[in-house]
Amino acid sequence: MLRTPRPLLRAGRVLACALATAAAGLVLAACTAPQRPSPGPTTTTTSEPGSACVPAPSHWAPARIATQLLMVIGSFTSVQSLAPEARAGAGGFVFLGEPAASAGPALHVALASLGSDADGADAVAPWMSTDTEGGPVSRLANVLGPIPSARQMAAQWTPSQVESAMEARGAALRQLGITMDLAPVLDTAEPTDPVADESQRSFSATPAVVSAYGAAFAAGLRASGVVAVGKHFPGLGHASANTDTGPATDPPLAQLRAVDLLPFAHAVAAGLPVVMVGHPVVPGLSGGLPASLSPATYTLLRRTLHFQGVAMTDALDAGAISATGDTEAVAAVAALRSGADMAMVDASTWPLVVHALVQALSDGTLSRPQADESVRRILVAKGVAACAG
Repeated sequence: MLRTPRPLLRAGRVLACALATAAAGLVLAACTAPQRPSPGPTTTTTSEPGSACVPAPSHWAPARIATQLLMVIGSFTSVQSLAPEARAGAGGFVFLGEPAASAGPALHVALASLGSDADGADAVAPWMSTDTEGGPVSRLANVLGPIPSARQMAAQWTPSQVESAMEARGAALRQLGITMDLAPVLDTAEPTDPVADESQRSFSATPAVVSAYGAAFAAGLRASGVVAVGKHFPGLGHASANTDTGPATDPPLAQLRAVDLLPFAHAVAAGLPVVMVGHPVVPGLSGGLPASLSPATYTLLRRTLHFQGVAMTDALDAGAISATGDTEAVAAVAALRSGADMAMVDASTWPLVVHALVQALSDGTLSRPQADESVRRILVAKGVAACAG
C-alpha cells in the first residue's frame, strides 16, 4: 500500500506559503520555520571502545576534526585503496564509476572491509555514498538495475510511487553497503536545458513539481535508512554552463528566490538532512565567487531557509573551482571558513587537504568552535551521540 509521509504533507503547506510569498516579492524566511534535520540511520554509528557515544568534538585532536570534515572521492574499482583515509577518520566517501553487473558481491565485501578499517581505528563510521539519481546519473544501474530519470519519474509516476520506488532502491543500496545517496536533484530546469543533463536530472521546470517529487524521493531513501542529499543549492537549473568543466553563472538572487530556491525551502522544511552546495557564481549573492566558497550562500541556507543539517560542497576538483586559481586544499579551507560543514575532495589530494585544514585550525584561519559545530552536525546526521561531560 502506497502512502504519503507526514513530512511531505507538512512540506506541502510550507511550499504553498513559499509560492505565495515569492509572488508577493517577499523573502522566503516569512514562510519557512526552523526544522530539525532528520537523523541518519543509527546503524552507521561507530562508538569509542566500550561506549555508546563518542567524545564531544571539542575534545578531538585537530587532525581528527579535519578528516571528519572531508568527503573523499574514489572509485568503485579501487575501494580498498581508500583504507588509509578510512583509518584516519574520513567523514565519508564518494564512489564514482559504473561497475559491471557481476560486481555486486565483490563491492559488498570491499565496502564492508572499508567500514571495518574505520571501525578498527575507532573512527566514526564514514558515509558510503554515490550518485543514484536515476536515468543518466545512476552509477549502480548495472548492478541494481536501471531506474527512470527524475524527469521521467515526474512524467510517469505519482510522488507516492516515487517514494515507494526509492524506498526499494534505498534498501538495495543499503544491502550493498551504500549509506548515502547524493540525490535528489532539486534544481528547476526546462526540459530543453542542454547544460549538465539538467533536462533529465531535474524533475521539472515548475518549482511545485520539483518540490513534491524531490520530497518523495528523499522520503523513500529515508524510509530505507539511506541519507538523502539535496543538490545543487542554490540551484543549477538555470546556470550558464556546467560547473564540472568550467565557470558558470546563475540568474540573479531575486530570480532564484522566485523559482530555484523554492524546492530547497520545501525539502529543508520536510527534514532533509544534507544539502550539497554548488559552484555557480550568483549575482547579488556570492560576490563573484563560486557559491560554495561564499559566506553569503551559507547565510542564505541557514538564516533564510533555516537549515540545521549538514552542508557539503560539490566536488572541489570541478572546473569552476580550478578556474579561480585555487587548489583543492585552498578551496576546502575557504569553503569550510565560509560555512560548509564538509568539503568534497579527490583522494589524490587528501594528504594536502588534511595538512591545510590542520594548519588552518592551528593558526585560527578556520575557527575551532566553527569546526566543532560542523562535526556536531555531522554526528547528529549520522545518528552518533556525543558523550556528556
